[in-house]
Amino acid sequence: MKTLPIIKALIDWDYDFSSDFKTNEKGYTFVIDVWDSTPKLALYKFTPYAVKCDHTDQQPPEELLKKALEEQGVKAKDGIFKINHELRNWIEENILDKAL
Repeated sequence: MKTLPIIKALIDWDYDFSSDFKTNEKGYTFVIDVWDSTPKLALYKFTPYAVKCDHTDQQPPEELLKKALEEQGVKAKDGIFKINHELRNWIEENILDKAL
């Protein structure tokens, strides 16, 4: 992803999903996108008028994703969920640092 150095400066690691469409904030965060009970790491773009979620090319071990979901008590088959500190470290080491 050639745009990662630009995106890196705009990442909101503590983004509050309940503020979608309620503020003029623009930026990115990383999320766990669960579809049909399968978790995937995704880059979540938010603007005042839209959100977009794209799975990352490089995925962390599924155990890391499942652990983050378990910590949140998630049992849903579908949805967008926050990452934990361990996943943030993995993203910084394996995706963001390699982009520079």
